[in-house]
Order: sequence, then C-alpha cells, then structure tokens
Amino acid sequence: MTQLFPPSGLPGTPEPDSARSPAPQASNAQLAGSGSAQPVRSVQEVSTLIEQSAHDLRSSLNAIQSWAYVLDRAFDTTPAPAQRALDGIRSGMQQQLALIEEMEEGVRLLADEAPPRWQQLDLRTLALQAIADRRHAAEARGVLLSPLSADGSAIWSEAATPSSAPGAAADTADAATYRIDGDAMRLAPLLRHLLVHCIWRAPTGGAVSVHLFSEPDYVKLRITESPPLDSQRSASRLTALTDFFGRRPPQGGETPSRQSSALLLTRRMVEMHGAVLSAESDGCDSDKVSVCIAVRFPRHMRLT
Repeated sequence: MTQLFPPSGLPGTPEPDSARSPAPQASNAQLAGSGSAQPVRSVQEVSTLIEQSAHDLRSSLNAIQSWAYVLDRAFDTTPAPAQRALDGIRSGMQQQLALIEEMEEGVRLLADEAPPRWQQLDLRTLALQAIADRRHAAEARGVLLSPLSADGSAIWSEAATPSSAPGAAADTADAATYRIDGDAMRLAPLLRHLLVHCIWRAPTGGAVSVHLFSEPDYVKLRITESPPLDSQRSASRLTALTDFFGRRPPQGGETPSRQSSALLLTRRMVEMHGAVLSAESDGCDSDKVSVCIAVRFPRHMRLT
C-alpha cells in the first residue's frame, strides 16, 4: 500500500486560518501619510482578496486529500483500479495546488503598479533557477526538462555559481554575455510562469527545453515546447500565439483563442521590460514541428 502523509485535518475540515494568514495591513492614516495612499491601498486590497481566495481553494483540496487518505487506509491491499483512481486524485490535487500558487503570484504581480527597479541581471542565472524551481513540476507530469542551452552549449546549475576556483574570472566574463537591464522582482517570476506554461502543455513523455542566444543588442530566450500529437495543431498554435503576443484581433470575426494565465502574465512582464515576444517553429519536417516561444530582451533599457 502506498505510504501517505496524514491529512492536514479531518475530511471536510477547512484549512486553518493561521496557515495562510495575510501580512498586517497598514491603516488608512498611515497610507495617507505616505503620499501614495490610493495605489498602495489598491494593491493591498487585491493581495488580501487573492490570499483569501487561495485559502478557500486550498481548503476544498485539503478535504479531498483527507478523504483520499481515509480511502487508502481502508484497505489492507487496495484493488488496482482503486489505487489508480487514488493516484490520479493525488496527482490532480498537486497540479491544482501548483496552479493556485501560480495564480497568487501572477495576479499580485499584475496588480502591482510600482515602477520597475532596474539593475544588471544575468539572464543565464535566472533561467537556471527557473529550471531548478520547476523541475519537480515537470517530473510530476512525466515531462523531460532539458538542461539549459546557452549558444548551443549545455549549461548546468554549477556553471553559474560564483567560485574561487581557477577559471572563476573566465566564468564571470562569460556570464556578462547574458546580462540585461531587468527588474528582479518581475523577471524571475516571468521566466517561471513561461516555463510552467510549456510544462503544462506538454504530454506525458514529452520534453521542454530552454535556450539562450547572445546578440549584439539583445539576449534571446527561447523555450521549445514538446511537439503536439497532431501535427496540424502546430500551425494553428503558431498563429494563435502570434496574434496573442502582437495583441492582434483574430481575422474574420473569429473568437480569440484562450491563453493561460501564465501567458497573460508573461506578456505583461515582457512588455514592461521593453522586450519582444514571438512564436517560432523548430524543425523542418511538417510532422515534427515544435512550437517555440521566444523573448528578445534588450541589453539596456531606454529610459524616457
């Protein structure tokens, strides 16, 4: 029988409020004294709403988890069909919890109207961290998340870690190849959300890979999706992504294709960085075309 962690509460028991207690909010008087009461208040109210909604969603999932735990413990040897059903329930719950986490961060970032805090950032280091953060999500879906490729060479996480060993200076110079002006509080989530979007789209047994390319005035990030099972879907996806990234309405009065919340956040964060989103194809064979989402980040922001 599969060993499970005990549920956080009895079946149907809501998640304790203390588990996700929001940070103390400043009073209206304090906000008024700051000289920026309305924007701060708006963001705080949105943040509180997000936290409460996420808490409510987690409470329902905890109840389902509790019942799954009880059912699994009810049998000395769980029948194979029941075990598969319980495994599916647990997998679905993990996916939903991950989506709730992404939703919390995404909506909060979209509501944040604070001006960017520009600094020099190593896109290679941030891409490596995004891959490390989302590797568990890829493994849970049975998706291969390939090592980062920088200008055609595979890069492992240790390569971007500062070191006092011989050759560290050369590595620092190499890291400068992928430096851009960015807002760290927004750029790191941008990469995570874009990566998790491609992971969720990949079928079981598929693969997702991340590539960096150094250009004179830009650093290009490209994420290659796993090829769709139906080759004809590649062309329609390329068109839908191109229209979405370019904010172009569909032709002939067609209904716009729905995109994930991760891509909505990505588009907003990319535009804020002065970067350009595009959809590309990888592969010449019509039955093996992979869709790639590319972002060209300018090395230096043009402040107006």
